[in-house]
Amino acid sequence: MSMSLIEELPRIVADSKKEVERILERASSPNRLLLQTNEYVLPSKDKSGLYRGRPTPLNESEWHNRLIYGDNLLVMQALLTGDPSTGMPSMRGKIDLVYIDPPFDSKADYRTKVRLPGIEVEQNPAVIEQFAYSDTWVDGTASYLRMLTPRLMLIRELMVDSGSVYVHADWHAGQYVRIMLDEIFGKANFRNEIIWCYTGPSPIKNAFPRKHDNIYFYSKSDAAVFSGDFIPHKSGIHNTGAGFWEPRLSNGRNQEHGKPRENG
Repeated sequence: MSMSLIEELPRIVADSKKEVERILERASSPNRLLLQTNEYVLPSKDKSGLYRGRPTPLNESEWHNRLIYGDNLLVMQALLTGDPSTGMPSMRGKIDLVYIDPPFDSKADYRTKVRLPGIEVEQNPAVIEQFAYSDTWVDGTASYLRMLTPRLMLIRELMVDSGSVYVHADWHAGQYVRIMLDEIFGKANFRNEIIWCYTGPSPIKNAFPRKHDNIYFYSKSDAAVFSGDFIPHKSGIHNTGAGFWEPRLSNGRNQEHGKPRENG
């Protein structure tokens, strides 16, 4: 008789811990994984003709903002390692804020679209193989959690003690993601949950439409840094003078999002 998902969770956690231990060992070995710079993106001119951003030529020995392409498990290994040749120190225990928007275990594949003026052409991934990402898993939610759990553990390794992490999930597997977050960051370090509501049509006819996602907010310790900005309520239906708190994340910038993808 096969195990239920609840019975599999301890094994998933144990296997993930072993995988992270191996990654940390490789990060300190002579054959550690490094990042490779493919290109620099220079600041563009504004309407005045002046460059906004870095005023001097880029120097390979200086730290720059980085857009990193690749498997985030390998990327985090490289961030833990650092690379003295490019001036990138190890980021272990140095990151204040992490926001992740992983797949939702939706059991679906997502395609991209090409938008031309006045024309919309949907790409066929079977022909030109330009799909956005696959959210299907061999063993269902268990496989999904085996993918996500070691990544959450490495995120904790990268975070400063006062750091925070925000994890975006929805009804497909959010309850299990939160169990893993409790295990990795500690139940006492669950700070709050942002309910992200949205509107639009829904194919569901025999139940309430699924019209919200969850963003779980955890800290690494009880020394978490957080400040909030009070923003007046702007409802067009009624105005009672009430308000809501929009979190200002610990890097000092408001987190902004576009409309979330529809998951049924």
